[in-house]
Amino acid sequence: MSSLKKNLFYVLLQQFVLIGLPFLTIPYISRVLGPDGVGLYGYSFSIVTLLINIFLLGSNLYAAREIAKVKEDSERLNRDFSEIFWIRFSLLLVAAVLYWISVMTMFDGSIVFYLQGLHLIGAFFDITWLYQGLEQFKKVVTRNISIKLLGFGSVFIFVKDSNDVWLYTFIMGISVVVGNLFLFYKLGQFVSFKMISTWARVREHLYKMFLLFIPAFSAMIYSVLDKTMLGTLSTVDQVGYYEQSYKIVYMITQLLYVTGIVMLPRTSSLIANNQMDKLHDVIKRGLTINFLLVFPLAIGLITISEDFIVWFLGPDFAPSIWVAIVMAPIIIFKSLGVIFGSWYLVPMEMNKEYTIPIVFGAILNVILNFALIPFYGAVGAAIATVSTEGIILLIQIWFLRKVFPFKQMVKESVIKYLAIALLMGALIFGVDLLIILPLFWSILLKVTIGVVFYFLILFLIKDKQLQFILNKMPGSRARG
Repeated sequence: MSSLKKNLFYVLLQQFVLIGLPFLTIPYISRVLGPDGVGLYGYSFSIVTLLINIFLLGSNLYAAREIAKVKEDSERLNRDFSEIFWIRFSLLLVAAVLYWISVMTMFDGSIVFYLQGLHLIGAFFDITWLYQGLEQFKKVVTRNISIKLLGFGSVFIFVKDSNDVWLYTFIMGISVVVGNLFLFYKLGQFVSFKMISTWARVREHLYKMFLLFIPAFSAMIYSVLDKTMLGTLSTVDQVGYYEQSYKIVYMITQLLYVTGIVMLPRTSSLIANNQMDKLHDVIKRGLTINFLLVFPLAIGLITISEDFIVWFLGPDFAPSIWVAIVMAPIIIFKSLGVIFGSWYLVPMEMNKEYTIPIVFGAILNVILNFALIPFYGAVGAAIATVSTEGIILLIQIWFLRKVFPFKQMVKESVIKYLAIALLMGALIFGVDLLIILPLFWSILLKVTIGVVFYFLILFLIKDKQLQFILNKMPGSRARG
């Protein structure tokens, strides 16, 4: 098995676990903690996450890219790893001091806010960027699965009622700390720590990190700050409704993030070796396969949201139904954005083209949040988020219009897959009108009908991308 296929397998396994376990814990936590408890956790977590990401200066993408460049040169690898690690460590020390001061002064020393500080402690030891740059995904996947299993078991054992928000916060935080410490096991096989040689090197790293920090911070504004603004401009309950719908939508997009995680070091390597034709072919193939997958996923979520939210989260979260419906297109926007950003713009170091759409989107998101949240709460935040993601994607397409044949792709792929997905949605909607079943069986029937119909049509029209996927699966005789 090639290294790329191995990496895809490991990260795909991770994503299934990261999606599968929340599907068991989210319904339990929703019912035990309720909208208020879920909202308090989401609000406090958004604040510590905001602080961590601000002070890390976009260094995760930068670090993985730099490690990928020097992985064949052990001396440069040790030097760059050490410099980036100590820079991140120093920045996070400042963040930790500011966070403790904020908790004591702004949040009345709340135990939940204090315990969220465990995520800050965990960030000190986060070196996933090293293993991603080295394409050692087995190590990262093992860590992430271990974190989730540890947290998964502990939640069911210890969290019993709405007063256990602090305990749930502690379990989530300590899982991250333990998981990141695990990454240091046998670290010496890959790198060794060095002292920072010159301040000129530090300034160079900081400057390049800052170039990626602008889009990273802007992206964080509409992926994290929305919950902070909801808690400030509306109520903690509304944060809860938004938080759980957000998790459902983003659990689906996590499967599609596999490609971005694996392909960043690979496309960086293709660019370093000046294999631009191969790079363009890889990206065009990735875009087409994404079109095949994202349209039925987004439309399918819209058609089952009413039943799924009530069954999955409980009747108390009924207001989350419209939040999930509004946010469904994000599945499409995010997956394509990952390809344009992580596959091409970041490894090509097209910082301006990567930054401008996200900065514009962040500004738009803040404006829309201020305008919509006071009147529409969680649904307003959802409208702001999906509008932002759509605008960002359109600007990226504009920048890349001369690089990739978008008009041809629309004719050959987008219209076809979107039309079949819409027919699938209409069929599911018709089934919903004609057949009345208990929630679980209704959801199962709709999903089964949708999947069978969609892929049966693709099979009947002999879709090339479906045949390509089938040929790449283990056990296939044909190897297209």
